[in-house]
Amino acid sequence: MPYALILKEAILQSAATIGRISQILIPIMVVLEIARKFNWLEKLAAKIEPAIKILTLPPEAAFPLLAGLVFGLIYGAGLIIDFSRRGVLSKRDLTLIGVFLSINHALVEDTVIFAALGASPFILVFCRFLLAVVFTRTAAYLWDKYNLKSTEEGGKTPN
Repeated sequence: MPYALILKEAILQSAATIGRISQILIPIMVVLEIARKFNWLEKLAAKIEPAIKILTLPPEAAFPLLAGLVFGLIYGAGLIIDFSRRGVLSKRDLTLIGVFLSINHALVEDTVIFAALGASPFILVFCRFLLAVVFTRTAAYLWDKYNLKSTEEGGKTPN
């Protein structure tokens, strides 16, 4: 009956891993809820507006970008949709936020979880942030170049 032994070991190890992740994730979620209650995110967003310029985004993009960075894609996407509906951000800005967050979302949670499983948090954060900045700046360059090209051709879009 080696299959029963393998199954037992898999279940025990899975439960242990879920337990370790829960010990990390539950306190993080509590802290994030406290941060949301006391509007710490809005205050931090106001302070990072100069850094937003590196991504060629307007100051209004700081809050949804920071929300997605800290809380993850679901909360960030909710804010991005809200900002889109209210017309606060352009399609370009929304696209660039999406590019950045697709690489660098839930930075706090993911880093703590992967660090608990043995990854280097410094390397993880540095690589994700660097890749997100490079890809976002590249997307901004291509977006601006595409729009410039289409206006030079009389507003025609290439096929």
